[in-house]
Amino acid sequence: MSAFKTNFFVVVTLIVVRIQAALWSTISDCDETFNYWEPLHYLLRGKGFQTWEYSPEFALRSYSYLWLHGLPAKILGLVVDNGVVIFYFIRCLLAVVCALLEYRLYKVLKRKCAGIVCNMWLFLQLVSAGMFISSTALLPSSFAMYITLATVAAWLNEDSKTAIALTALSGLIGWPFAVIVAVPFTLEQLLWKRQIVPFVKHALFYGCLFGIPIVLIDSLYFGTFTVAALNIIRYNVFTSHGPDLYGVEPALFYGKNLFLNHNIAFTISVTSPAVVILAAAVRVKNSKNRLSPIQALWLMMPLYLWLAVFVVQPHKEERFLFPVYPFFSLGTSLLLDQTFSHMKRVFGASKSSIANRTMGFVVLATALCLGVSRMLASSMHYHAPMAILDGLPPANDQEMNVCYGKEWYRFPGSFFLPPNYRARFIESSFTGMLPAYYQETENGTQIVHDYFNDQNRGHPHMLFDLNECDFLVDLDTGASYDEQNKEPNYSADKETWTIVESIKFVLAARSDMFARAYYVPSYPYIVYGNYNLLQRIKVN
Repeated sequence: MSAFKTNFFVVVTLIVVRIQAALWSTISDCDETFNYWEPLHYLLRGKGFQTWEYSPEFALRSYSYLWLHGLPAKILGLVVDNGVVIFYFIRCLLAVVCALLEYRLYKVLKRKCAGIVCNMWLFLQLVSAGMFISSTALLPSSFAMYITLATVAAWLNEDSKTAIALTALSGLIGWPFAVIVAVPFTLEQLLWKRQIVPFVKHALFYGCLFGIPIVLIDSLYFGTFTVAALNIIRYNVFTSHGPDLYGVEPALFYGKNLFLNHNIAFTISVTSPAVVILAAAVRVKNSKNRLSPIQALWLMMPLYLWLAVFVVQPHKEERFLFPVYPFFSLGTSLLLDQTFSHMKRVFGASKSSIANRTMGFVVLATALCLGVSRMLASSMHYHAPMAILDGLPPANDQEMNVCYGKEWYRFPGSFFLPPNYRARFIESSFTGMLPAYYQETENGTQIVHDYFNDQNRGHPHMLFDLNECDFLVDLDTGASYDEQNKEPNYSADKETWTIVESIKFVLAARSDMFARAYYVPSYPYIVYGNYNLLQRIKVN
């Protein structure tokens, strides 16, 4: 196959796989909905939920980041008025961006590390469940992951200027903690290559180039001078409650999560330093790979540094690891390459050939089976919240209210609501702070509301009267209706509600954790519950 045909095949494959992720992956984190899709909906369509992070008194999030996605969506909105189409258009756009950046790194790896490394990395990227969920998420951590792909490519190409520019962009407009990925590159430039003056010069230039317009845009929206990147650092690092108010989990949380998303690639990557150091000690080097074992380990340092920083933090979220997801494929590919070389050195080319091929097959086959199985499970078992609102009838000129109780965190966003519908939150067992609608005025982003706080204290302003709900989204687990319960099974209240749409939540028995996490053909899955769209029965 010619080089052109090979490159074309790789690009098309990456784009097709990433677009499948855009179309079939779920929104796995309500932070994506309420902190990004909802404010973006407000910017584009004048209506949407606001979280406390967007209140001018806190200003932790950047409107500049939203407009990176809002501009192409605004153009599409000139000819398309369907919110669902706009939602998936943005996702597909993210899919293409991710695919092209992956292709760029693939080309660099092919030139710097030989075909075996780049081909294994490509394969592992394609079958990674972690990339499936992160590649099209509207999250700064996913944006940081795109920057990681581009930065590693620039680093390997010794293009320090581009790497500095990318790091500045990621830290200022996306997620400031993402600059951790660039720490090894920075140390290399300052300590080993002694490029102090060029580094500082480029850092200042690109910091101003990106930082000034970002600060101007955010200050315009918040109505006061705002550097969102500094605000989020101050909140998470220099307040007593920032790092441990939400999502406090043990270190094992990340271990389980990374195995689900990267399976054998996670296992190999985190154990690779010991093997690489051993390989360096015995002077193993693949003649086709221009990276020595120590150079390969140094290239992987952003992953280990990232894990060292985030594993010890009390607040743990799946999305916090998105920026280093490509390193799991890279670490596995580099380690296998080194292992194959070591086997050849010890046993000779002929004797090691079968062992190397068997080893490579086992690793790639395991990654393929577990990765695809996990992708199928997440999209088939948990897609109901993104499909249930399809059952809403046209509202015509009357405003209709769709209410969420205990399922508030699964609301997919206002892009899924037909015209003249509003999502509302009713009382449930959740006592933390819910989002509230933006003030729908020209200066809606600049208004400080007394119901927002940074302590996760709930406020009655966010709650809606159940009696005013026209529709209700609820998970029916088969329990009877108990009106004394704050989270009753509304589907069992046949006198008040009728089921308009029902989608099965197909889950394995709780005791079978593997079948819950992975799709297993022919497994006797049980229905955990029905995800129902209920309509209030009108009383004549």
